[in-house]
Amino acid sequence: MFINGWFFEDDAPLAIALKVKEHLYSGKSKYQKIEVIDTYSMGKVLLLDDKIMVTEKDEFYYHESISHPSMSIHPNPKKIMIIGGGDGGTVREALKYKTVGEIELIEIDEDVINISKKYFPEIACELTNPKLKTKVNNAIEFLKNTTENAYDVILCDSTDPKGFAEGLISKEFYKNASKALKENGIYICQSGCPLTQEKEFKTSLENMRSAFKFTDALISIVPTYPGCMWAFLIASNKPIDKTIKTKPAGKTKYWNEELHEKLFTKPNWIKEKYFSLQPVK
Repeated sequence: MFINGWFFEDDAPLAIALKVKEHLYSGKSKYQKIEVIDTYSMGKVLLLDDKIMVTEKDEFYYHESISHPSMSIHPNPKKIMIIGGGDGGTVREALKYKTVGEIELIEIDEDVINISKKYFPEIACELTNPKLKTKVNNAIEFLKNTTENAYDVILCDSTDPKGFAEGLISKEFYKNASKALKENGIYICQSGCPLTQEKEFKTSLENMRSAFKFTDALISIVPTYPGCMWAFLIASNKPIDKTIKTKPAGKTKYWNEELHEKLFTKPNWIKEKYFSLQPVK
């Protein structure tokens, strides 16, 4: 919501506030309210249903955290699926791997893609890359009908699991994602803040354990997301070897080889609360 020149994301127990310089765009797509604001501290910001999705100043924390810990541990990531991610940041990072031959972007809301191209050209810069196949589709339905054993890495760059996105953390969805991956394929998804979104995190982890043989989590930061601490769940049907096997060719601003190992290091309370749990049968 907007109050006295400030934007507040306040539907969680913890609020984020940004001082607004200018309103650049406001509209409603078939699925959600979309706004773009210019702020004094974080530059342009993309809002979906009054939630911060992207800011110019800190977007690389999120996009590099979902892309490189998963892409770099695959020995030969060639065919990639990105779910959501209409702003283009995850596409940009995934294309830094020379092994990549094709990326399918499954984005339900075409308006997000078009608005990102207009207002966030540095983030959306690879959305016209010939290696990218953009499919405006519901990823939940798309995965039900996709070819089995087709993808090396699936990156789920989705909004919070509410409304039309709620099914993205269901057992059925994870089972379909598991089938779509090759034998040594890797799945990763943004999983919110374990401090402020405990229920969603736990549900996602338990449902993921019912579909994949091996699961883990990495803990990163996104300064303008409520809670700042941000989790990414990662899964595979082969043991997850976290050593770097493939390096990005392009420059990164956050991720590096030293940080990579530490992203998989969890605070004791997360280890004790979630990773002493037995996999759900």
